Amino acid sequence: MVKQLFDRESCTYSYLLVDSKTREGALIDPVREQFDRDMQIINELGIELLYTIETHPHADHVTSSGKIRQMTGARIVFGENSGLQAIDILIGDQQELTLGNYQIRAIATPGHTSACTCYYVDGMVFSGDTLLIRGCGRTDFQDGDPGRLYDSITQKLFTLGDETLVYPAHDYNGKTWSTIGEEKKWNPRLGNNREKQSFVDLMNNLNLDLPKKINEAVPANTSIGVNFDPRRYLLHDFTMDDLHKVWRSLPENKLIMDNRTVEEFSRGHVPGSRNIPIGTENEHVDELKEFEQVYVYCRSGRRAQTAFTNLGLQGLDHIICISHSGMPNWIDAGYPVESE
Repeated sequence: MVKQLFDRESCTYSYLLVDSKTREGALIDPVREQFDRDMQIINELGIELLYTIETHPHADHVTSSGKIRQMTGARIVFGENSGLQAIDILIGDQQELTLGNYQIRAIATPGHTSACTCYYVDGMVFSGDTLLIRGCGRTDFQDGDPGRLYDSITQKLFTLGDETLVYPAHDYNGKTWSTIGEEKKWNPRLGNNREKQSFVDLMNNLNLDLPKKINEAVPANTSIGVNFDPRRYLLHDFTMDDLHKVWRSLPENKLIMDNRTVEEFSRGHVPGSRNIPIGTENEHVDELKEFEQVYVYCRSGRRAQTAFTNLGLQGLDHIICISHSGMPNWIDAGYPVESE
């Protein structure tokens, strides 16, 4: 499932990708001003957001990736050439991200900026500003290079199948998608086998005004939209098997916290655990301070990491995070399950 979302002010498209079987999702190029809208959709559809994916550091809007990470535990993905800090995954050319039953393949496409990366999955390419519908990204700032952009498009994107759907990061004329075949034929900047030098000359003489938000957006996006570094907080290497050992003789001064949704908790949870859903943990800070140790788990560990970080920001240093496993692992191991 793909939802194409639009920010009118910057004419930016964000894309929510979801494996409808596992309910795992990824959000490409989220916009700060649309944070509430995006979170509402994610929550209403019951999506476990694994990634926020940036095609490059944008110059016309500020990303909401950092804020979304704090709320959902989604890992932030940037192309490895970005050289940015506070990023969870720096992905290289042709490397893949697993999203449920799908693989999202990164395609390094420098030219608009040196960090530009497109993402291919299941017959679709999310082309960022590299390839637009009947156009392409400009090359006159952020290490832009028209020669590299020409090579990225013609040698990488144009080698995809003609039927491949093209979903760009922007459109200013109401167009929503295209295909590789259409752009190879009709793109006025690169279509019909335009020669490289002709393209370079064209791009070097566009004389465009700078984006209105460039002075705000570029510095903000190099810190993924928030002044926050998750490396300040150590995630304990603790598994559901380790939790089971603790659970067998859990003293009253220790708590097991399940931060999945109420619905997930009611279907089955670790016996004796307390349900404090993701996003509500800060409402329970005083209560959690009463325990000597708090063990937090979810389905896969990502929401647990988020709660761990949020509580760490509140000064709680006695939280143990089950960061790389969760309730399905508990069930697969045959451990007792309680339901409501």
